[in-house]
Amino acid sequence: MRNAFCSCEFTDRGRTLMNEKEWLEETCRYALESSLRKGAGQVRVSAVRDVSNGLTVLNDSLEKIQSAVESSLMIRFFTEGRYGSCSTNRTDPAEIDKLIDQALSSVRLLAPDPCRILVPAGLRYEGPPLQAADHREISTETKKSLLFDCVKSVYGKEPSLISVTADYADYKRWLHTLDSSGLNCSSEETWYSLSAECAVKGRGDTRPSDWEFSGGFSPESIGLGSQTPSDCAKRACKRALNKRNPGKIASGRYPVVVENRITSTLLSPLIEAISGGSLQQQNSFLLGKLGKTIAASVLTLVDDPHRKGSPGYRFFDNEGMATVKRTVIEQGRLSMYFLNTYYANKMQMKPTISSPSLLSVPMGKGNALSLAGSLKNGIFVTGFIGGNCNTATGDFSYGIEGVRVENGQITHPVNEMVMTGNMLDLWQKLLATADDALNSTAWQIPSLLFDNIEFAGL
Repeated sequence: MRNAFCSCEFTDRGRTLMNEKEWLEETCRYALESSLRKGAGQVRVSAVRDVSNGLTVLNDSLEKIQSAVESSLMIRFFTEGRYGSCSTNRTDPAEIDKLIDQALSSVRLLAPDPCRILVPAGLRYEGPPLQAADHREISTETKKSLLFDCVKSVYGKEPSLISVTADYADYKRWLHTLDSSGLNCSSEETWYSLSAECAVKGRGDTRPSDWEFSGGFSPESIGLGSQTPSDCAKRACKRALNKRNPGKIASGRYPVVVENRITSTLLSPLIEAISGGSLQQQNSFLLGKLGKTIAASVLTLVDDPHRKGSPGYRFFDNEGMATVKRTVIEQGRLSMYFLNTYYANKMQMKPTISSPSLLSVPMGKGNALSLAGSLKNGIFVTGFIGGNCNTATGDFSYGIEGVRVENGQITHPVNEMVMTGNMLDLWQKLLATADDALNSTAWQIPSLLFDNIEFAGL
């Protein structure tokens, strides 16, 4: 190991995972009961325990090993019409009591905020714990072997390769939430990920690079236990090589295919604009658009939190509200806002859920390449480089990289171009959706084909 980095963080050493979970559960109950004894009125308490590990390999060297075990307690007070919160990683009863006393004294000084409430009985989650965890132990040596096998697939074999980096990460999270109205819910989940990034020699001094990623709830999702090495680095290297010797094309309006792994960049402004904070503060280009057409009819967007084995799988949100499957956009028409209890009360609307869980676009066909094959003179965008979107107006500007498509064929890479427009106009120009969404993300948005989009180049 040369020039390597190793770090560890531990709290409450010496407890087993089960003992720690049981102890945090007891701590939750104690904090709730103590707050009520001290006159808090209504209280919600959450305890979280995170265990994470990470390793990084650069070329032929193990560069980093990192481990962390962290626990925290969050107490939210709904006291005399006022709201406040406090948090700690201490679990000693005397210290918790002291924290509650100090927090309640401060909360009582605040202005009343009657819109802050606990989740009503008809909306809160009342089912069994969510179990989405894999409890098998994986040795550090096994993780190292996975990374080195991944790197070896390209290192020393591709003449143009400058460097290859592979990262492994896993985490286990346990969450328990109680409130004074009867909420009692918990979840336990794991996540495993493997990513690789390759840089290659380009024209002159350029060093084009690209990445690939895989992830899931189980070790098998990233190739652990498989006899075949992960091809993550191979795919990343191929993508980097395809970026060599890019050029610009003339400014103008082009049909464009946006690849599945970056389509969430275009969806994100829509989700932000229909979220309670943006709407209530009138900082949303979709304010007043509920029930109205905001996109082409080919777009249907579904939030499906109960799809077991997928990222975003959850039974309740961060305030304990039960999740349900919802259609967010149906054939271009906006069907819902994301409203927790606070913003729903502020806007005098019914609560839905605080945020999306697992977003998907059904009924697509083909993949990015088949969409690109339909273009006579267009651009296939494979990456966004900087840029932003104004949530109040919907105006956006994103730097892009990708490839030119002529007569259905990819001809050469392009970069140093900017894609501009307005989100409402963009989504009205959606022509088609593919069926190639990545299952390793919570926003499973496929490749998308848009028509007549403005690009600034030469």
